[in-house]
Amino acid sequence: MNRTTSSLVRIMMAGLFLLFVLGTANAQFKAGIQGTVTDTAGGLVPEAKITLVNTETGKTQETTTSNEGFYRLSGLAPARYKLTVEKAGYKQKVFDNLTVNAEAVQGIDVALDAGEVSATVTVTQETGQTLETENANVDKAITTQEVRSLPQFGRDPYELVRLTPGVFGDAARGGTGGAVSLPNVVGPGGSSLSIFQIENAPQISANGQRITSNNYQIDGTSVNSLTNGGAAVITPNQESVKEVRVIANVYSAEYGRNSGAQVLTVSQNGTNHYHGSLFLKNNSPGLNAFNKYGGPGVRGTRVNQHLNQFGGSVGGPLYLPRFGEGGRSTWGGPNRAFFFFSYEALRRTNTDTINAFIETPQFRQAVIAARPNSIAAKILSAPGIAPRVASVIPVTCAFAGFGNCQQLPGGLDIGRIAGAQGQYISFADLSGGGPDGVPDFQYAQLTVPTISRGSQFNPRIDLNLTKNDTLTFSSYVSHFKGTSADGPGRSRPMGDITTSPQNLFGMVTWARTISSNKTNEARFNATRFSFNEVISSDQTNFGIPRIEIENLPFDRLRFGAPREETTPGIFAENTFELRDTFRWVRGDQAWSFGGERRWEQDNNDLSGGSRPLFSFAGIFNFANDAPLFYRINADPRTGGPAQSKRKFRSSTDALFVQDDWKYRPNLTLNLGLRWEYFAPLSEKDGILSNFVLGPAGQELTGGSIAVVKTLYPADRNNFAPRLGFAYSPNFGESFHGLLNENKLVIRGGFGIAYNRIPLIEFANTRGNPPFFARYAICCGTSASDFSTPFNGGQILYALGANNSPFSYPTNPALRLTFNARGIPNLANGAEVEIYGAPAKVPTPYVYTYSLEGQYSLPAKLVAEVGYQGSQSRKLVRLVNQRFLYTDPGIFSNILFPTPDTNAGYNALIARLTRRFSGGFQFDAIYRFAKSTDVVSYDGPTANTNPTYPLDVRQEVGPSDYDVRHNFVASGLWELPIFSHRDDAVGSLLGGWQISGILTAHTGFPWTPVVGQCVSTRGPGICPARPVSYRGGAGNDTSNDAFITGSNFPGGGAAFFSTAAPVGFQLPGIGRNSFRGPRYFDVDMAVSKKFGLSHLLGEGRFFEVKANFFNVFNLLNLQPFNFNTPSTQVQNALFGRAERGLAGRVIEIQGRLNF
Repeated sequence: MNRTTSSLVRIMMAGLFLLFVLGTANAQFKAGIQGTVTDTAGGLVPEAKITLVNTETGKTQETTTSNEGFYRLSGLAPARYKLTVEKAGYKQKVFDNLTVNAEAVQGIDVALDAGEVSATVTVTQETGQTLETENANVDKAITTQEVRSLPQFGRDPYELVRLTPGVFGDAARGGTGGAVSLPNVVGPGGSSLSIFQIENAPQISANGQRITSNNYQIDGTSVNSLTNGGAAVITPNQESVKEVRVIANVYSAEYGRNSGAQVLTVSQNGTNHYHGSLFLKNNSPGLNAFNKYGGPGVRGTRVNQHLNQFGGSVGGPLYLPRFGEGGRSTWGGPNRAFFFFSYEALRRTNTDTINAFIETPQFRQAVIAARPNSIAAKILSAPGIAPRVASVIPVTCAFAGFGNCQQLPGGLDIGRIAGAQGQYISFADLSGGGPDGVPDFQYAQLTVPTISRGSQFNPRIDLNLTKNDTLTFSSYVSHFKGTSADGPGRSRPMGDITTSPQNLFGMVTWARTISSNKTNEARFNATRFSFNEVISSDQTNFGIPRIEIENLPFDRLRFGAPREETTPGIFAENTFELRDTFRWVRGDQAWSFGGERRWEQDNNDLSGGSRPLFSFAGIFNFANDAPLFYRINADPRTGGPAQSKRKFRSSTDALFVQDDWKYRPNLTLNLGLRWEYFAPLSEKDGILSNFVLGPAGQELTGGSIAVVKTLYPADRNNFAPRLGFAYSPNFGESFHGLLNENKLVIRGGFGIAYNRIPLIEFANTRGNPPFFARYAICCGTSASDFSTPFNGGQILYALGANNSPFSYPTNPALRLTFNARGIPNLANGAEVEIYGAPAKVPTPYVYTYSLEGQYSLPAKLVAEVGYQGSQSRKLVRLVNQRFLYTDPGIFSNILFPTPDTNAGYNALIARLTRRFSGGFQFDAIYRFAKSTDVVSYDGPTANTNPTYPLDVRQEVGPSDYDVRHNFVASGLWELPIFSHRDDAVGSLLGGWQISGILTAHTGFPWTPVVGQCVSTRGPGICPARPVSYRGGAGNDTSNDAFITGSNFPGGGAAFFSTAAPVGFQLPGIGRNSFRGPRYFDVDMAVSKKFGLSHLLGEGRFFEVKANFFNVFNLLNLQPFNFNTPSTQVQNALFGRAERGLAGRVIEIQGRLNF
C-alpha cells in the first residue's frame, strides 16, 4: 500500500471510529419544527406531549413542551408528517398532513381546545409554514416538484439555484450549448457537461458576492472543489434530489467556510413502500432553432449537441440477512430499514465543422522521401497524422495570402524543400527557392468530433437500529469519459485527448436521541475527484512534441497533441470532513453546539508542460528539423523533467454556538458565534517556495526565494457573531384586522462570515524555483538572420523515447545555478517568474445584513419587501510586485494574491409567492441593486488584470456582474382538464402541466481599453483605460445597438483618446463605466401524464415532457469581457457583440413513475 493510500485509510478509519464512539443524533438533517403550545385564550401550555411521525418511514419522535410552552424537534428529513399534540384537560390535536421543507426550522404553533384528551381535533388540509417566523435567513426551498417540473438544461438541479431571492444568475447558454460564465469569470464554468461537469460552478452571485464565495453541501456535508471556489465536485441527478435549500443571507452560526450562497441538497430516501422511476431524455439538433446573430457578418448558429440521458431510481423497505439461531432470517423491512438507488447516464456525440488550411498528403510524402531519418518524417508518418477532411475546397493563392505561389490541382505550391537536415532556411526566403510543382497546402472543411459517456450512481441506506439510533449511508459515484478532437491542431486523430474523471462522495451518519430535549449529530464524509489523461489517452503518442508552424498568412499549422500544463492532466483532490453537533432544548431556547474538522489534499501533477513545444518559421524549416522557438518546463537544477507534482495540504477547523430563543410566542431571536480557522497552505514533501521581499527600498533587488514550510502565517482571529430576529406583531382587530395573528412577520439580521481563499490563488507556486522553471527560448535561426542555429545549442529538438510525456531527454543547457538569495543566475536577458504570497494573508470576511417584511395575502399569496446587503473586506486580487517596487530586471512576474480590496452591495428585493395548492404555484422576484468592487473574480486570469495597479482606488467601480434591475419568475400549473378523473378519459385527456422560468435583467458593465501602456514603478502594463472621454456616446442597450455599434458611430477613436498615458497619468474613465446589452429569456416545460394507477397502483404514471429553452427564440447577445474586440477602442468591432447566445433548444423526455 503506498503512503497516500495508507493515509487515506487511516483518516477514514479514524473518522469511523469517532462516529461510533461519539454516539450521534437524530438524523443528518438540519430541518426542524418548533413552536408554542397555548390554550384558546393564549395561555401557555407546559408539559404537553408532542409526537411526530414521518409518514414515509414510520420514524417517530417525541418531546414535551417546556414551562414556557415551547417545543422543538430537530433533525427532520424533508417529508410529510403527522403531528399529534395532547395534554390532560385538552382535546388531542392532530395535523395529518404536515409538510416539512429541507434544512430549515419552521414554526408550527398549536392552540389546544379544552376538553377530554380522548376527543380529537384533526386538521386534514396540508399544513406548512406560510410566513417564515423562526429565523431571518433570506432563502428558498426548491422542492421535489420544482426539481422534476421546472426546465433545467441537462437535468442539472443547480440550474434552479438562481430562483432564490438575493441570488443573481441568468443560466445563459452559448451558441454551441455550453454554459455562459458571468463576465470575466474563468475556471470550470457551469453545467456544460450536464451533471458530469468535473467541477460545476453555477454562475450565480449571492448577496452581491463573488461566485467563489458559494458553498455546496449534500446531506449536510461539503462537496466543494479544493481548487476553484464556488464549484461542486458532485452534481446530483434529478431522481436523487428530494429538496434543495438555498440561503443567500444566513444568520445561523452552523454555516461557514464561505459567505455566499449556501446550497444545501438533501438526497432521496427509501420509504415503507417500493417506488421508483425510469426515464429517457433526448436532445436532437434538428429540434433546435438558429439564433439570429452569429457575429458581424456571420450567419446565426444553433446548438448542435446530440445527446441522450437515461436512468432511473428505485427505493423502499430493505431486508438484511440476520445471522444467529432462531427468530426471523431477515432484519429490517418497513419502519426499520430502507434503501434508495438512482442512476443516470449520458451519451453525447457532437460534430462541429471548421474550415482551415492543412498540409497536403503530397507534402507529407515529399518530406518523408527527402528526409527519411528526420524528426519531421517520423511525425508526418505517425499514426493519426491525417486531418479529418470532409471535403477539399479549391482556393486561389490570393485567397490564402501567399505571394510566391502557384495553384495546382491538389492545392497550393508555395516553395520547396531545400538545404539539409538541421539547416535553417533564412527569413530572407522562407519558400526555400520558390515553387517545385508539389502542392503544399490545401483548404478543407474538417470535422471535429466530441464523444462523451457518463454514468452516475447514488446508493443510500437508512437503518432505524433502535428507537433512538439511526445509521445512514449516502454516496454518489460519477464516471465520465470524453474524447475530443483538437480543432486548432486540424482535427488529427493523433491529437485526440480522452479525459476520464471519477468524482466520488460518501457520507455516513450514526444517529442517537439522548433524551426528549437532547440530541447529538455527527457526520463523516469523503469527497474525491481524479483523472489521469496519460492513462485514459493511451492511444495518443505524447512522445511527439507539440509542433506549430508560424510565419503563415493564416492560423498556425499544428501537429501533435495539445500541450498545456494541464494537458495531459493528472489530478487527484481529496477532502475528508468530520462534524459533530449537540442540540439541547432548554426552556424556550434551542441551543446548538458544534465543531468541524476538514482535511484537504491536492495531489495534482501538472506535468503536461514537461513535454516540449517547438515552433518553426515556415513549413520548410519544419522539414529540416530547424526550430525557431522552444518552450518546456524543466527542473532548473538538472535540466530534466520538471518536478511538477505537489502534495498540497490545507485544513479547516471550526467551532460554533447557536441559540434560537423563542423570547415570546411571536418573537424569535437567533444568536450565534462561529470561530473558523483556515490553515495556511503547506506541501507534504517540503517542495514549496516563496519570494520574500527585501528591506524597504530593496523589496525586489534585496528579495530572496526561500523554501518554506507554509506559504504564509496562520490567521486564527476569525470570530463571526451573528444575530437574527423574526417578529410577528398581532394587533388583533385593529387596522381592520390586517395586522392580526399570522398576517405579518418582520425579519432582519446582521452577521460576519469568513471566506476560504480558493487554492487556485496559490497553486501556481508549484512553478517556482528552485524546483521548477518555465523556459521559453528564442530564437533558432540561420546565422545570416538575427540569431544562431538552435540559439547557440539551447534548443534541444527531440522526440520522446516512447509515448510517455515524461520520456524526453534531459537538456543540460537548461541547468541553472543560484546565488545566495536563491535567485537563479540568468544570462542573455532571461527572466524568471514567481508566484508567492505576501508576509500576511488575513482571511477575507464579509458583513451581511438584511431587513424584510412578509405579509400573508388572500388566495395563499405572500408578499415580501426587503433590503439586503453586504460589505466585503480583505478580498484577494492578484498583484504583480514589479508594478509596485523598483525592478531589478531579472523577473518577468512576481505575483502575490494580495488581500487588500473591499466590495459593497445593497439591494431592494420585492417578492410575491404562492405556495403550491390547487395545482398552481409561482414565485416572482424583482431586485434593484448596486454592487461595487475592485476586482470581481479571484483567480490568476488576464480577465481580472488591473489597468492602474499603483492605486487600488482607481479600480473601484461596478462589479463585473452588477445589474441594476433583475426580474425572475417561476411557476407551474396543473391544467384543470379532467384532472380529477381516474378513468380512461382522465388518463388520456387530463394530466397536463405547464411550468416555466422568465428571466430579465439590464446589461452588465464593461470597460473600454486602448492599446497603450500605463507606467508603473517597473514595466508598463497594457492595455490601459483611455486618458480622456470626449462624451457623446449613446446609451442604448437594445440588441440593435450592439449589433450595429450605433452607440459609437465612427468607431471608438471618435469618443476616446488613444494617446499613451504620460508618466503616472490617471485614467480618464472609470472601470466598468459603460453598460452592455440587456437580457430577456423564457424557458418553458410542457408535460402530459398518463395515469397508470389502475395497472400499477396509486401514484403511478407515465409522463411525456418537452423542455423549451428560449421558447420564443429571442436573441440575446454575449456579454462583453475585458480586453476583447468589443471593448478595444481601436478595434473595428468596438461596441459590437462578438456573437449571439443560444437560440431555442428543445429537449424531449419520457418518464415512468412507479
